[in-house]
Amino acid sequence: MTTRTPTAAPGTWRPPSPAATRPVAAALEQAAGRARERAGYAAAAAAGLAARLTPGLGERARRLTLAAEATADAGALEHAQVLAEQARRLGGDPLTLARLAGLRGRIAFDRGIVHDAHRILVDGALSVAGLDRKEAALLLLDAVRNAWYVSEPGFVAEGAARLAELPLTPEDGVDGFVRAARAMADFLAGDLERALPPFRELIALATAVPAGMTALRISICSLAGISGDFDNGIAIAESVVEECRADGMAGLLTLALAVLAIHQMYLGRFHDAVTTAAEGRRLATDIGQTHRVAHFESAMALVAAAQGRELDCRELAGRTIAHHESHPAATIVGWAEWALGLLDLGQGRFADALERFDAAVRGPLRHQIMPIYFAPDQIEAAARLGLAGRAVEPLARFESWATAARQPWAEAVLHRCRALLAPDEEAGWHWEQAVRSHAEANRPFERARTDLLYGEWLRRARRRNESRTRLRAALETFERAGSAPWADRARAELRAAGETVSAGAPTAITLLSPQELQVVRLAATGATNRKIAAQLFISPRTVSHHLYRAFPKLGVTTRTELANLDLDPPG
Repeated sequence: MTTRTPTAAPGTWRPPSPAATRPVAAALEQAAGRARERAGYAAAAAAGLAARLTPGLGERARRLTLAAEATADAGALEHAQVLAEQARRLGGDPLTLARLAGLRGRIAFDRGIVHDAHRILVDGALSVAGLDRKEAALLLLDAVRNAWYVSEPGFVAEGAARLAELPLTPEDGVDGFVRAARAMADFLAGDLERALPPFRELIALATAVPAGMTALRISICSLAGISGDFDNGIAIAESVVEECRADGMAGLLTLALAVLAIHQMYLGRFHDAVTTAAEGRRLATDIGQTHRVAHFESAMALVAAAQGRELDCRELAGRTIAHHESHPAATIVGWAEWALGLLDLGQGRFADALERFDAAVRGPLRHQIMPIYFAPDQIEAAARLGLAGRAVEPLARFESWATAARQPWAEAVLHRCRALLAPDEEAGWHWEQAVRSHAEANRPFERARTDLLYGEWLRRARRRNESRTRLRAALETFERAGSAPWADRARAELRAAGETVSAGAPTAITLLSPQELQVVRLAATGATNRKIAAQLFISPRTVSHHLYRAFPKLGVTTRTELANLDLDPPG
C-alpha cells in the first residue's frame, strides 16, 4: 500500500520547513539592509519577515533586533518595543544583546524614562566591552548624552570614565566623540576652558562622520549649540534632517528636527523654528515620543516669549514643566524657564524676570548651558531695576563662557552687558565694540536688542540722529521676526527721539500657520503635492488643503506666484 503525504485543506497554511526558510530569511535580511538605506518602513517590514522565517533561536533574536531597530527608525516605537522584548526573551549572543540594549535605551529615553535609559545603556556596554570595544563605546556615548539631558554630572562622569577604560584605537573612529564625552563632564564641572576645545574639534570633523551614524551627527549639532557655533550647528542639522527624510527614518527625524528648531531659535529665525517644531511635535505625538513632544514645546515657548505671545508661552512652558516633574530633563525644562523669564523681560516686568532667572540658576539648570545663555537677560533685568549687585554673578558666568567660546556674537553681547552696567564715560566704548562684533556674527535678534539698548542710551545722551539710526535698524528686525513687544519699545524710543513711526504691515511669513508656511515654501520650489506630502509625512490631500488656505492670505491665485513672495526669515 502506498503512503501519501496528506495535503492541506484549501484555505489553510502550513509553515514551511526550516531548510526551506533559511535561504528566504537570509535574502530578506539582505533586502532589509538595502531598504534601510532608502526607506524605514520597507526595511522594518523586510527585517520583521526575515525574523519570523528564522528557525534558530539565536539567529531569530539577532534578526528580531534588526527588525526592532528598523521599526524604531521608521517611528513605530510601540511595535519596536514589542519586537525588542521578544528578542530579549529569546536571549542570543552577547553582541546581539548589547545592540538590543542600545535600542531599549533609545526607546526608554524617547518615552521619557531617562534614568532607566542610562542604566540600560551602561549595563549593555559593560556586558560587551570585552568582545566589541566599539559597540561598548557607542552605548556609553549614548549614556553620556542621555545623562547630559537630565543634568546628572555623576552619570556623565561615569560614562566618560568607562569610555576612557576601553582599549579604543583610532581605527574605531570614535576618538573625537570620546574626548567630547570627557569634555561634557568638564563642562558640567564648570571647567569651560578645558571643555570647549574638544567640542570645536568634533564640530570641524562633522562632515567626515559617516552618514549611517545619524545619532552621533545629531549629537555634534548639540555640541555646536553648547559652543555657541550656531551657523555650523544649523548646517549639520539641516543635512541630517534631509538624510532622515530621504531614508524614511521618522524616529530619528524628530530628534534631528528638535536640534534644528533650537538652532533656528538661537539664530532668531523664529518663524522657521516654530514651523520646524510644529512638524516635529506632530510626528513625535503620532509615534509616541512623549519626551520629544516636550522638547518641541519648550522651543516653541521660547519663541512665543520673544514674540510676546503671552498665552501661548505660558501654556507651552507650563506643559513642559509639568512633563519635567514626572520625567526629569534639565535641558528641556531649561528652555521653558528661560521662556517665562524672557516673556517678563519683554513685557517690562523686570522684577519678575530677575526673580525667575535667579531661581532657575539655583535649580537643576545650574550645570547647563541655559543659565549662560539667559545671563544677558538676567543682567538687563538687574540693570533696569538699578540693582547692579545682582548682575555681578551672571556677568561673570557669561564672561567665563564667552571667553572660552570665542564667538563674535558672544563678544558683542558681553560688551552690551558691560555697557549696561558701566558709567556713561565707559559705556560708549562698550557699545561701539558691541556693534563692531555684531557685524561679524549672524544673530539678528541679538543685534537688534543691542541696537535698541544702544539707541536708548544715545537718545538719553542727546545724540538723536545716531539714536534714530540704531532704533530704525532694531525696529525693522523686530517686525520681521514678529517680536511685538520689542518692536513696540523701538517705536516708542523712535517717537521719543523725534521720529514719527507707525505699526509695520505684516510680512507674508507672519500670515501663515507653521505647516502652511512649510507647504508654501516647498510649493514655491516647484515641488508637486505628492512630493511635498512624502517629505512632510502627510497626505497629498492635506497639502492641497494647506495651499487652499494659504493662497488667499498671500494674495495669490497660482503656484507660480509663490516664487515672487518674501518667504525668508529675518537676517
